Amino acid sequence: MTLRDKRQQEFADVWLNHGKFGILNLCPRFGKIRTTINILKKLKPKTLLIAYPDNKIKESWQDDFRACNYTDGFITYTTHLSLHKYKEESFDIVVLDEIHLLSEAQIEATKELIDNNEHVLGLTGTMTDWTKRTLFDELGLSVLAEYPIEQAVKEGVIVDYEIHVIKVPLDNITVNDYKGKKRTEKKQFDNYGWVIDQMERQGKNTMFLRLGRMRIIQSSLAKLNATKRILQNNPDDRILVFCGVTKTADALGIPSYHSKSSEKQMFEDFASGKGNHMAVVKIGNTGVTYKPLNKVIINYFDSNAENLAQKINRCMAMEYDTPDKKAQIYIISSDESVELKWLKKALEFFDKDKIKYV
Repeated sequence: MTLRDKRQQEFADVWLNHGKFGILNLCPRFGKIRTTINILKKLKPKTLLIAYPDNKIKESWQDDFRACNYTDGFITYTTHLSLHKYKEESFDIVVLDEIHLLSEAQIEATKELIDNNEHVLGLTGTMTDWTKRTLFDELGLSVLAEYPIEQAVKEGVIVDYEIHVIKVPLDNITVNDYKGKKRTEKKQFDNYGWVIDQMERQGKNTMFLRLGRMRIIQSSLAKLNATKRILQNNPDDRILVFCGVTKTADALGIPSYHSKSSEKQMFEDFASGKGNHMAVVKIGNTGVTYKPLNKVIINYFDSNAENLAQKINRCMAMEYDTPDKKAQIYIISSDESVELKWLKKALEFFDKDKIKYV
């Protein structure tokens, strides 16, 4: 039995010995599904509901069940979005995977589901104190056990890492067309900020304006160029780039794979070790095994600190062909205070001595 196997059994026992009701906060790639299988083998439930944010995670559950020769014929699978369909049903166990991603509406549906179910297992790998309080206040679910990143690194469960943060000013030279307005991305970003401030003073809703401002960061020319420089300076390194939009991925001048791309074979070839550079959009972050990489670049992240922290953790779970086998993770950020605030919150989960600012 490996140390990872031992820890998985220990955390399964924690949940079993604490009323079979609560959250296990175990760092990404630790093996939350294997931990759950340990629980299922002991309890032998006849009905089970597993909820997750997207179907790629469902595939991970099914893959692990097959690997462990565990039959899942009695399991009901659903997304967080469809939880409301089961709120009046009862199961021997309800599993809420990536529980930190539940939206307000999904939390409301989960309340009714919990009213009809005694045994509830929440799973997460990244959770802020705010989310912990919210889930406890709204659902009565507390965190029963935690396995933080640094402990996993120390025990050799996941690889060590270095995070390189590259800050760049938004482009203020190239003029773009923003619905008839000719502006640089910097001027358009500042314009959004000014309007948001004015509307907030008037007590008006600014959600759509904030989304518009986020889209500027998501497709930033300055961040695109910073990513290109890393790729150009490391032509022989195997580098995987995570982008926020297809336009950015396609503009990097390297093979790209996303929902609008037909280059699935090229992506599979890269994962198997062929080729040096690949850009992906909302694909390839979960459920994919890559032959050793040299670097990973995160070109875009949003305001959800837990999402970015989890993306970094998943990058750490990949294999690296570096002298010390450390994960080399590059995060491209603008120097705007809004984005730096998002980044700072996400990096609170990591060792400050392993973060370098360029």
